[in-house]
Amino acid sequence: MRTTRSPEDRGPQTPDDTAAPATPDHGLDLPELAPPKWNRHGAAVAGASWFRIARRMPALVVQAAVLAWQSGRRDVVTTLLFNLGSGAATAWALIATTSVLTELFAEVPTPDRVWAALPSLALLALALVLRGCCGALAGRAQARLVPKVVLAAERRLLRDATSVELRAFDDSDFHDHLYRSHTRGCDEAGALVRQATDLLTAMVGIVAAAGVLTALHPALVPLLLLAMVPQWWGAAASARMRYRMILAFTEGSRRKYMLEQLMTARESAAEVRSFTMERRLLAEFDRVARRELDIHLGLATRQSAVRLAGDTASGLVTAGVFAVLAVLLVQGVVPIAVAGAAVVAVRVAQGALSNALYSVTRLYESGLYFSDFVAFQNEARTRLPRPGLVPAPAGFEEINLRNVTFGYPSSEAPALKDVNLTLRRGRTVALVGENGSGKSTLAKLLSGLYTPQQGSVRWDGTDLAGVDGVSLRERISVIAQDHTHWPLTARGNTVMSSAECPDRFARASTAARADAVVSGFRDGWDTLLDKRFAHGVEPSGGQWQRLAAARSFYRGDDGAEVPLLIADEPTAAMDARAEHGFFTSVHAHARRTGATVVLITHRLASVRMADHIVVLDKGRVVAQGSHAELMSENGLYRELWELQASAYRPPSAPRSRTP
Repeated sequence: MRTTRSPEDRGPQTPDDTAAPATPDHGLDLPELAPPKWNRHGAAVAGASWFRIARRMPALVVQAAVLAWQSGRRDVVTTLLFNLGSGAATAWALIATTSVLTELFAEVPTPDRVWAALPSLALLALALVLRGCCGALAGRAQARLVPKVVLAAERRLLRDATSVELRAFDDSDFHDHLYRSHTRGCDEAGALVRQATDLLTAMVGIVAAAGVLTALHPALVPLLLLAMVPQWWGAAASARMRYRMILAFTEGSRRKYMLEQLMTARESAAEVRSFTMERRLLAEFDRVARRELDIHLGLATRQSAVRLAGDTASGLVTAGVFAVLAVLLVQGVVPIAVAGAAVVAVRVAQGALSNALYSVTRLYESGLYFSDFVAFQNEARTRLPRPGLVPAPAGFEEINLRNVTFGYPSSEAPALKDVNLTLRRGRTVALVGENGSGKSTLAKLLSGLYTPQQGSVRWDGTDLAGVDGVSLRERISVIAQDHTHWPLTARGNTVMSSAECPDRFARASTAARADAVVSGFRDGWDTLLDKRFAHGVEPSGGQWQRLAAARSFYRGDDGAEVPLLIADEPTAAMDARAEHGFFTSVHAHARRTGATVVLITHRLASVRMADHIVVLDKGRVVAQGSHAELMSENGLYRELWELQASAYRPPSAPRSRTP
């Protein structure tokens, strides 16, 4: 089961927008960390009403039950049977108690009356033992079932999160929904199953107690049920307050968690200290936390008031139940033995009703959070690739981009606009341009991570928008600009999800010179590349890039390399010798395999060996051709080339002066 803390565990939360004053010791306003307006979920908060959740509760319970059935059928059956058995034993014990009291107080107590009550006492003892056994066995089954349900929910959540299109992760609302589902939704799936079975057990006890009370006097049952209504209202209102708070402050909670990670993660620890960011980060953390604290204190007061009102009303009605019973006893309507049995029945019924109340309240609260999980599943379905897509072609002779336009949700201007481009098989194509020109976005379109909003990307005549994304990406190898440092062995970081092929592995590691990197590790290719764990190592930036290059060279299936290799700034951390060796290997790889190589780099000295150079500016292709052709045009490419080349030219000799 996960150990991720829920928003409640991490502390109070608030939708307040007012920034707290900066701490006096640094006097910084932190504009780059200024929190946004948190509460962007007003409609969802308003929709979390009692009646709306109550209408959805049966469907939510059914979905949780389906998860439970898929997770552990035997435990589900065992839980139900023994919970029912526990409820039945409670009813049996109540009936036996009534029989004992009737035997003892029907007439003046005598030794004979005590002997006559012994069989009922034996039945009562047996019923209590059976109830204890059933409760223990049901508890064991529940303890086994709940983590299985949570695990099934987590797997489903992760499956949905990894299946949606990449553009979903550019949407802040998607992140909010995913965060709520991850922190509470999965855990509450198990809680929903547990509370549903507990409610079933309590209902059996209620039916038994109500039957006895009805037999004693019909007026006692409605009064007893009425006593529980205010208490339930108070508990349910308190749960809804807490859920509304969490929903309203989801983005703020995510931001607080992000700040915690920045201050505690190994990846950012060095830079936090290098730039003395401790006080700045702590100041922003305090600003968010103070918002949480303010609303949490107010929430605690409101919750206490609501619960006090509910408990007070419930206590008054319960007192009325006993007052009615006293009146009936004084008036001789019921004899003392029946009155004693009624007192026991009332106490048993109250216990069963209290358990039912707790289960209903927790069922309601769990349903609030589990509904987030269900809603995320529904949202994920809308973000999946459309069904019926055909497998990607095995290869291509040409990749054609026609009138391609693409923009990110958070950007007003498109990252690419009306791009027309042809990439031929077996050639090395370099994408050149200043930052923000659209190079990396174009690479993501070529790799199938995004689909254009207008236009098409085609492998020969096949539009990639109509092919299965997984099969497409299995035919493409990518060296990402910010490649992931996977907490795997060196071998695992190279092979990834591709099939094992020793010959291809040897070629890839040698071509990327990753074998030289790994030779310095104690366990070679079996070395764990994560220093947070025992015997793990942390490669340097250049070493990581060589491993990433080996990963891209190895990519393939069934012994065959992929037809398209995309390298986005693959040598930023390499020294000059390693960089030259890498580009030599890339070209050799393209010649040997016939793959098309798309290269993105700001180091134009490495670009001149490319077969074709494409120059982008503000999302448009402004020029393309060979190095010689582009240098003769006196355009953007030549300007960038001259800027870089000037750094390597010796300074001009001083001119001689004539006396």
